Amino acid sequence: MSKWTWFVVLFSRVTLNLAVRVTYPFLPAIARGLDISFEKAGLLVAARHLVGLTGALWGLLEERKGYAWGMLLGLTALFIGSLTVSVSRTFSLALFGFVLIGLSKPVYDPNVQAFVSSRIPYSKRAWALGILESSWAGSWLIGIPLSGFLIAHFGWQSPFVLISGAALLAIICTKSLQEVTQDNPNYKESASQVVSSTREEVNVRARPTLILGVSLLMVFANENMVIVYGAWLEKQFNLQVQTLGLYSILVGLAELAGEFTVVFLVDRFGKRRSILTGLILTGMSYLALPFCQNSIVLAFVGLVVMFYLFEFTIVSIFPYVSELVPSERGKWFAFNFSALVVGRMAGALLGPWLWERRADLYILVVFSLLAQVVAVILLLLSAKRKAHSA
Repeated sequence: MSKWTWFVVLFSRVTLNLAVRVTYPFLPAIARGLDISFEKAGLLVAARHLVGLTGALWGLLEERKGYAWGMLLGLTALFIGSLTVSVSRTFSLALFGFVLIGLSKPVYDPNVQAFVSSRIPYSKRAWALGILESSWAGSWLIGIPLSGFLIAHFGWQSPFVLISGAALLAIICTKSLQEVTQDNPNYKESASQVVSSTREEVNVRARPTLILGVSLLMVFANENMVIVYGAWLEKQFNLQVQTLGLYSILVGLAELAGEFTVVFLVDRFGKRRSILTGLILTGMSYLALPFCQNSIVLAFVGLVVMFYLFEFTIVSIFPYVSELVPSERGKWFAFNFSALVVGRMAGALLGPWLWERRADLYILVVFSLLAQVVAVILLLLSAKRKAHSA
């Protein structure tokens, strides 16, 4: 891909991810600005998550219309949604804006992943998608401090003004990109190029539904832990909000490190082998957390390692998904996105429920480890079926 294409997709993705991530640290400010309770403000986030379940439906449509078309549609939803939030004075109007922002991600993300995959050979696809996914950590490290500055000086709506302007620019730039479809791809590689140089890489065109199960369970296990880590740190070490905010910078750096590990390692190590290794190591990081409760330093290290390993694993699965059904990349990326949303919602519901009843990490670790074990089994079953049919 050209440098211009890389700039456009990375700029667009950082903008979109910032619209999603800015809510978490600044939700209290949004609640005060709308004159609603914090609990009611949480409904804005819940509604945004809920529309993410529509990703599979959009994938079916965009596979026929084209990936660049889907990218434009997602950015348009982001622009209108952010602009709506930026002028909101009531909860109902803000809710409408948040729903549109939530819709933009399941529309844009699978299409940009398929767009990049169609232009990059499989032997370099983890490198390409790892760079693309670095926009997730980049949106946090760049956008959250900037948003904090804007809110402090110009009010809670100011980040959404910035996001809507950036989204409009992204729309204009995306229109300049050449469409790539499976019927007429920009890059065609022979079947021999699809096979990794490692012996462990198998034909990835079989049993894609099992990989969706891996994605769902992996995200469920992580969300079940992550959703309560703030409450755990407050309870165990009596940490204040400011300290948690500083710790979030370490989280962003850990995520960025995980993404760049994918960039430099996964193509050579093997996609499936990387996913398997990541699942096992992430599960071990969950198991280690209860043993870090006597030291705040150990707790921080344990959580940073957990975030790093999870980000490495989840980004490793994207290049694998990209070749499950090459003629329907957009559709399967969309299905995978929906699987991730279901897993995230399930973990977000179970984690707090368990915490309210036990308030310790052990029970959370049990559920997360069980999910990781089942994910590993599904991955191994998928590989067996593929190897047998090859």
